Amino acid sequence: MGKPTYSEGASAKQKRSFAPLLAEDEELILATGFGKNYIRHRWVLYFTILWVVFLLLGFGVAYLLKTAPGYGLIGGTVLAIIGAYIKTTWTYHAHRYLLTTRRVIIKNGLFSVKLTSALYDKITHIEVDQSLYDRIIFRHGSVIINTAGMNKGEIRLGFVDAPIEFKNLLERLINREREQFGRVTGPVVAVEGEVIE
Repeated sequence: MGKPTYSEGASAKQKRSFAPLLAEDEELILATGFGKNYIRHRWVLYFTILWVVFLLLGFGVAYLLKTAPGYGLIGGTVLAIIGAYIKTTWTYHAHRYLLTTRRVIIKNGLFSVKLTSALYDKITHIEVDQSLYDRIIFRHGSVIINTAGMNKGEIRLGFVDAPIEFKNLLERLINREREQFGRVTGPVVAVEGEVIE
């Protein structure tokens, strides 16, 4: 198997970018989002839909301007590539999952933002939901975080790369936080790249 997906942790750029979302005594451990394979498949889907639309528009404009239909083909393809890139980039950056030293944060949106968070001491258990198709083709899955005291009772982190590895990292962070506050639940393992005092 290759290099672990979540071994590097949050970059300095991510720490600066997400600092306004964190409390003073909190540090960002990991910032991730939708999996890379999922994003690639979304790009193909967006490109296909936009290509059909822009191709028809391009042929229509070429017909009205009495130019060669090849210009409509080229124009439609270029616009579809640009549109698919913008939509895919938007989708990727608008859905972020943050693991800190104290909680899980889900950030949805770029301009209007919706934040959902759960403190580690409120998490009762974690599940991984990964179908055979997701496991073989996309190599992603959903991590379901069940919490005590919330209206919904669970938080779903969808389309996460290596969901079992993500769950294991989250469980190590939860155990470390609980040990720090005197609620030992099992052995605490240092998250790679971190120092546990």
